[in-house]
Amino acid sequence: MTDYNKIEQVKNIISELLAKSGIPGSVEFEESITKGLVFNISSPDSFLLIGRQGATLHAIQILVQALTAKKLQSKEPASPDPSRSAPASTRSSLGGRAEADASRAEPFWFTLDVDDYKRKREWFLKEIAKAAAEQAKKTGRAQALEPMPNYERRLVHAYLQEHNPEIESSSIDNDPYRRVVIRIKR
Repeated sequence: MTDYNKIEQVKNIISELLAKSGIPGSVEFEESITKGLVFNISSPDSFLLIGRQGATLHAIQILVQALTAKKLQSKEPASPDPSRSAPASTRSSLGGRAEADASRAEPFWFTLDVDDYKRKREWFLKEIAKAAAEQAKKTGRAQALEPMPNYERRLVHAYLQEHNPEIESSSIDNDPYRRVVIRIKR
């Protein structure tokens, strides 16, 4: 179930971060079956928010998720702690911690995007993975993709595993030069 109060709080956090950064932009959200809740920032300075291979966008998402978690945690209504209100003889052997942990709010998961960069990048990565897989099938030689961050490599590995069972992929080298190599299974 969508909590529109939390959505507005996240939109406010993102808008405030943009304003403090001096970057003009607007924030919209959409709820998708496959992607969950996505907050998309539209800005004429989108390149500043995206960064090289989405590195800045990834960092901003981590920051916004941390700020949101902190804000939502402080906004939660104070629920009575069963370990404090119950007599000592009725408390659990854990001192009431299990009940207190169970009453904590669920995390609020969402994705941050800038001018649909992640959607476009995902499509591009799938296309180059598909082309490299076809080239590996045709030539019988391993194909190496460009260096990319770990979350993009995971996407490529998952896509190839699902759509090309006769192909195997692995990551080689060290960050920031780590890349995906695609070859035919032996």
